[in-house]
Amino acid sequence: MNTVLYIASRSDIAGGEIYLRDVFQHLDRSRFRPLVVLPGDGAFRNLLDEMGVEWVIQAVNYGWLKPPLPWYSFLAELPQRVRNLVRLIEENQVALVHTNSNQILEGALAAKLAGVHHLIVVHIPFQSNLPIYQRFPLNPHSFAELIGDLSSRIIAVAEPVARSLSPPIPREKIRVIHNGIELERFQTLRQFEQPSIRQELGIPQNAPLITGVGRLHPDKGFEYFVEAAGKVAREFPEAHFAIVGSADSSDYQARLKARVQALGIDRCFHFLGFRQDIPTILTQSDVFLLTSRTEGGPYVLIEAMACGCACVASRCGGFVEYVIRPGHTGFLVEYGDPESAADALRELLRNPGLRQQIAKQGREFVLTCGEFDVRHSVQKLMDVYEDVLSLPSPAAGSYAVDLLLQGAIEIGYLGQKITAMEERLTKAERVAALMLENPLVKAARTLKSKLTS
Repeated sequence: MNTVLYIASRSDIAGGEIYLRDVFQHLDRSRFRPLVVLPGDGAFRNLLDEMGVEWVIQAVNYGWLKPPLPWYSFLAELPQRVRNLVRLIEENQVALVHTNSNQILEGALAAKLAGVHHLIVVHIPFQSNLPIYQRFPLNPHSFAELIGDLSSRIIAVAEPVARSLSPPIPREKIRVIHNGIELERFQTLRQFEQPSIRQELGIPQNAPLITGVGRLHPDKGFEYFVEAAGKVAREFPEAHFAIVGSADSSDYQARLKARVQALGIDRCFHFLGFRQDIPTILTQSDVFLLTSRTEGGPYVLIEAMACGCACVASRCGGFVEYVIRPGHTGFLVEYGDPESAADALRELLRNPGLRQQIAKQGREFVLTCGEFDVRHSVQKLMDVYEDVLSLPSPAAGSYAVDLLLQGAIEIGYLGQKITAMEERLTKAERVAALMLENPLVKAARTLKSKLTS
């Protein structure tokens, strides 16, 4: 049995954690033993416990850090995190390190030092606004080149994601594996689900319900969902709108709610927060609206199609434009264009027959194309594991990695010292300014001036 060390980026549950959940549900445990490194305690750890998956916590924040001290601390502590992973690899005889995020470098560095294979799953293209570029003088091209050098294989969740990586990564290193869902569950879902969400929210059975799903973060573009809802509600006042997802940013959530009130649609707009019954909600929705800025393999889009929703999606990359065939399995609109999104929604609401036809064709595509079955996806991933493990193990150690880690220590240490000095200097300047404004000091300076004149 081969131990696979999984590096997770979040302690709560978002798309990447759903991906790992599905992997662990269908991984052949007689061939692969999963061990997960978590950045903190939270809901994902609870889920791993329920699934009988081993885990360890190495506390770290992979999100945005407000410079300067947290930023420099992240750098200064990087070598210790890598050494901890190397020790974990050696103690557990790890054969393969699987990094599950575009934002994490530690797993690849540790695998190189330990002399084991590394694999990364790239869920979205490397972008210039990722938090990792706060800490390193890299850009998407140079980061992809570094990851390519440190990895035996790269998994892309969609063909456009793969194309965004090559060059600089050699195409022969990249494998495309779509995210999958439990197709059997969705094949019978509409037949047995009860209309609970409409009862819960007081939405009439014949009122249109337009739903969006995702964490409340600017990347998901929910401000355009709200603007489109305001436009649609003027023609269809009976329509209701719902956003399902936890608040990744409380400020962003507050801005969304304030805009809903300003548009006067708060009576028909519902923020549902985190829910465990998303498929149930989707089966009771008429239209699903995806407004994301960028996506790789959005689970919720194929789930919405499998649930029989007519779908409208922004051109946000990944496999979105593969599964949404305009006018056949859904509608595509440009990101950041609420007027176009509203036009698509109005067309679907004006034409129930068209809406039902598109929903039916989208559902049939997802359920029958054979590319979005989670068992198929995990089997392809295990095939990649076997392929990688059949290769000779990489040589342990790297002077380039050693230099990078030493540079991180020094930049982090110097940065913290400079920041502390700047803070002390600022305090000294404030004290000096207060002293100069003190009446006694002013009087003494005036007296001195008179005595010396």
